[in-house]
Amino acid sequence: MDSQLLLRGKYTFRVGGRKQVFVKKPVEHPRHVIMKALLWALYVPLYPDLRIEMPIGCKYKPDLVHMGTERPLFWGEAGHVGNQKLKRMLKRFTKTHFAFAVWESPLKPMGTRARYLTRGIHRQAPIDLIRFPADAGSRFIDPRGSIRVRHQELEWQHLV
Repeated sequence: MDSQLLLRGKYTFRVGGRKQVFVKKPVEHPRHVIMKALLWALYVPLYPDLRIEMPIGCKYKPDLVHMGTERPLFWGEAGHVGNQKLKRMLKRFTKTHFAFAVWESPLKPMGTRARYLTRGIHRQAPIDLIRFPADAGSRFIDPRGSIRVRHQELEWQHLV
């Protein structure tokens, strides 16, 4: 990426005419920041008010969130999500569209977990499972930080 877009602990990405700065925490791997940016690029056309790591008044803070008046309409998570967190989120927010992204890991285990943890729960919004390949950073992000990625270019599952 262009050095003007990479500041100490910060990454700047663009999609269309939008620009977003992602802050890298000291304990965070750069790959996690890239996954959040790729998720943002995939979903910002559907959820234009998408926010990064914004507290929403519950125990867990989403990596990405688009809020409605009373609840999140969209919640994106990049990387591993533990069973307790996953179960609580999917049960509490049945009308929230979730997207879970993994880096070069098979989707089947996450899909199995999501189906198991939501059995008996009447979900009214989809769950997307997305796998980013090892070269996602260089394949979908140009040297100036512009992101071009579509669901069709990725391995993904849409659970309803």
